[in-house]
Formats: sequence, structure tokens, C-alpha cells
Amino acid sequence: MRVMIIFIIVANTNENKLLTMKRIILICSLLFLNVEYVVSQATDFTTNDCNGVTHNLYDSLDAGNVIVISWVMPCSPCATYSLPAYSAVESFTTSHPERVHFYMADDYANTPCSSLSSWGDNYNMINSTYFSTSDINMNGYGVAGMPKVVVLGGQDHTIFYNKNDANINFNDVQTAISNALGSFVGTNELSSIDFKITSFPNPTVDFLNISYVVKQNEKISFKIINILGEIILVENDNSLNIPGVYNKTINISSLSEGSYFLNVSTSSHSKTLKFVVAY
Repeated sequence: MRVMIIFIIVANTNENKLLTMKRIILICSLLFLNVEYVVSQATDFTTNDCNGVTHNLYDSLDAGNVIVISWVMPCSPCATYSLPAYSAVESFTTSHPERVHFYMADDYANTPCSSLSSWGDNYNMINSTYFSTSDINMNGYGVAGMPKVVVLGGQDHTIFYNKNDANINFNDVQTAISNALGSFVGTNELSSIDFKITSFPNPTVDFLNISYVVKQNEKISFKIINILGEIILVENDNSLNIPGVYNKTINISSLSEGSYFLNVSTSSHSKTLKFVVAY
């Protein structure tokens, strides 16, 4: 953001002084309308976390997840202001399992992953997903800060919260997360069925947790398919699902490590999503 300072030089007459003051007031009013850096949409990225797992932000948001990113420079003050955001994320563990995720990103990607994760674990932020990559850049969210926290959600990839340092607090982050969760269900423009793997981050192990939205009365079939195209597991839901949001867990403990596909189908729609099993 740039702010211009304008000097207006005129002849020294009372009339010109009055005109000058009016012009300065008008110009300053217009400038101050644009002083605040306003950003409404999240900046997409595809990158690996510190465990080598690939994440695409927009894909995660489109699947109904809420992503909370905290940029930190590992230090005590950063922990002080990151912890309220982390605690807000943890408060949704029971009510919205595996839908709200805390990404801890090194501010300028110059801290080794091992140091970043050790620092986060030391401050009991053990469920964080750690990143030390310039692909997750805070410059897309206005003024930089350490820490800086944003709450991202919805299929419009909306920024629900964007604060730095001491302005970060538990209640505001929690409210922003609630709004982000509500926006996904409330503005759903999906086809008659949509689904997501909520054991994010992918890979998963033992259980596949699925959340899906039904817009009309449907009977639903769930199939697990291997990379050879072979159907290795089928679960049919023969009950008539009335419109609403549903959650389902499939036991995949019998699957060996590797890539698989989840196919969810009704009489009129079918969607397939890839997932990875890793022990």
C-alpha cells in the first residue's frame, strides 16, 4: 500500500486559502478511504509440508475444510499469540472432527522443518501441520507480522480472519472458524451429492471418514478401488437419505499401503476421489 502526500501551492489570498483547504480536505478524505489494505480471497498454493505430504489450499477449502494458518518466527512472543489460534482450532475437534486444520508456517521459510516442528511441539501445538516453504506467503494477506493468523474457508476461498501479533485472540478466531464452517454448508452449490475425505491431511490409515451432502432423496453406494481399477470394498447405504449433511466412517485397516480411489455414487451421480494409505 502506498500513501501519497500532496502539497498544493497557491497564491496567498484569503479566497485561495479557502479553496486550498477544501481541496486538501477532499483529497485526504479520498486517501483515507483507501488506507486499509483489504483482501477478501485466500491465495492458493500447492506445496509439501514438513512430512512431504502435498497440500493444495483451494482443494482443501472446496472439500469443506477450514484452514487456519499461523506464520511464526520461532520465539516466545510468537508462541504467546499463536496459542490462542491453535486452541480455537482444537475446540472444534469433537464437533467437527478433521475439518479444521492448523497450519504453522515459518514466516520467511528460513527455519529448518526439524527446528520449526520441535518449537511447536515444545509449546504443545502438537497437532499442527508444519511448513517451511515460500509457497505459503503472508504477503498476500496485507501487512506482514510475527505471528500472523488467517482463517480461510468456503468454496469462495474467503478470508474470515486476518490479524497480527497481540490482536490475535481465542474468541475472535473461534468465531471466524464457526463462520467459515457455516459458509460451506449454507452456500453449497454442489450437485445432488458431494463428499470429502476428512482424515486430512491425506494419507490416512485404518479409517476413512467421509462427509457428504445430499440434496434429494438418494440411496448411496461407496466403493474402494485400487490403482488397477479393481473394486476391493463395497458398502451400500440402502436407506433413503433425505436432504442433509451426513458423516460416514469406512474401516480400511485391511488395505495395504498405496494409492486408492473412493467412488461415491447414486442413481444419477457419481464422484471419485483419490486417497493414500500409509502406515
